[in-house]
Amino acid sequence: MKTRNRANILLVEILIAVLFFMLSCTVLIQVFAAAHNQSVLASVETEALSEAQNVAALVTAGGDVEARLTAYGFRASRGLYSRDYEDFTLLCEREAEETATGTLWHQVVGAYYQKGELLFELPCDRFEEAGK
Repeated sequence: MKTRNRANILLVEILIAVLFFMLSCTVLIQVFAAAHNQSVLASVETEALSEAQNVAALVTAGGDVEARLTAYGFRASRGLYSRDYEDFTLLCEREAEETATGTLWHQVVGAYYQKGELLFELPCDRFEEAGK
């Protein structure tokens, strides 16, 4: 009888150890999946920021900004320029403010992740003197 009780106790102990191991594996898999998702998002943000900085340089350089954006692959729609990438979309919104000495262009380059989630906005203004 004592041998049977010892065998049952050993079996219960092994079952508890296996259950603990399975729960630990489940938690670790979730942690690794979350880390992977965070890494992918960080890589997308880095690529989007690099592209947004290039676009900001284009729109603050002056000249024919619309032609430059179109040549860079942007589509125009009601004052909003957009370009789709594999993992994100860049939008460039331009608004002119006329002053006595010239035109102040307010421009915002925004990056949007899948399903329209805003990653960041990069404001870039430019002033054009009147008569130039």
